[in-house]
Amino acid sequence: MLALALFAPPACAGWQDIPDTITLQHIGDKMVVNGIPMTVRAFHTSMPAEQVVNLVQEAWDRNRDRTSVTRTSMPPWTVLNQTVGAQHRSFQIKASPNGGYEGFVALTSPALAREPKPLIRLPPGVTPVQIVDSVDNGRSSQQIVAVSKRSIDATGAALEASLKAAGWERHVMKKNARTLVFAANRQGREFDAILTAEKNGSMVMMNIADQPKQ
Repeated sequence: MLALALFAPPACAGWQDIPDTITLQHIGDKMVVNGIPMTVRAFHTSMPAEQVVNLVQEAWDRNRDRTSVTRTSMPPWTVLNQTVGAQHRSFQIKASPNGGYEGFVALTSPALAREPKPLIRLPPGVTPVQIVDSVDNGRSSQQIVAVSKRSIDATGAALEASLKAAGWERHVMKKNARTLVFAANRQGREFDAILTAEKNGSMVMMNIADQPKQ
C-alpha cells in the first residue's frame, strides 16, 4: 500500500471519473514506483466513506469497455481497482485522524515499466523492496525502502562505507536503542536514512534528493 501524505495545490476535480464533490490534490509532478510510472492525487472529504466508495464504483462501472471494478477491504483502507486499456487505476479511502475521510487516487502504466535503479550503490545484504522516484517543483528525489539481515550498527557502517567510497561526506550519525539516523551530502545532493532494528535484522528508509536551490 502506497502511503503518501504530501500537501499541494488543488487539481481539477473529476479526474479519473472521481465525483466533482471531491477535490483532488496533486502529489508531485512526476512519480515512478518500482519502475512503473504513476500519477497520484490525494483528497479529504466529509462525506461518509461508504457513500464515496459507492459513487466512485458506480462511475467506474458505467463504461462497459473497461474491466469490472474489484472492491477490497484492507483495514483501515477500502480499495477499488480497475484496468482501463493499458493502464490501471485504484482508489483508496480511510478515516482521517483529523475527522472525515482521506485517501488517494492513482493511475499506473504497467506497460511502461522499467527496472528501478537505486541512485546510490547499496552495500551487499541491503535489499531494496520499494524504490520511488519523483519530481516536485523541479526537485528530483528517490525514496528507497530496504531490508537487511544485519543489525542497524553493521548495516549503518556498511552503508556509510559504500557512500564514502562514492564521494559522499557524512554529517549526521545518531543512534538510540532501536534506530540509527544517518545523513550525508555530495555535489548538490542530500542523503538521509533511518535504520530501524527489526526482529530479523534492520529496515532501512532512505531518501536521496537534490539540494534546494538558494
